[in-house]
Amino acid sequence: MPFQLDTKVNQLHCSWCGKIIRDNPIVVKTCCNNKPWVFCSKQCYNNWVREWIRRQEQKVGTRKGQLL
Repeated sequence: MPFQLDTKVNQLHCSWCGKIIRDNPIVVKTCCNNKPWVFCSKQCYNNWVREWIRRQEQKVGTRKGQLL
């Protein structure tokens, strides 16, 4: 699960939507990424988490009962 960092970053753009960050950014790091992700708002962070969790779930094959 991603965890939030309390560090200041020099990145000016949101990693999710690309908008310029004017206020305090939300900075998170996951176990699979070496660099932190920077978000401009809680909405962008929630959208990213939703997609990240979807990618982490185990996928089921197309045939009935077949696992990948």
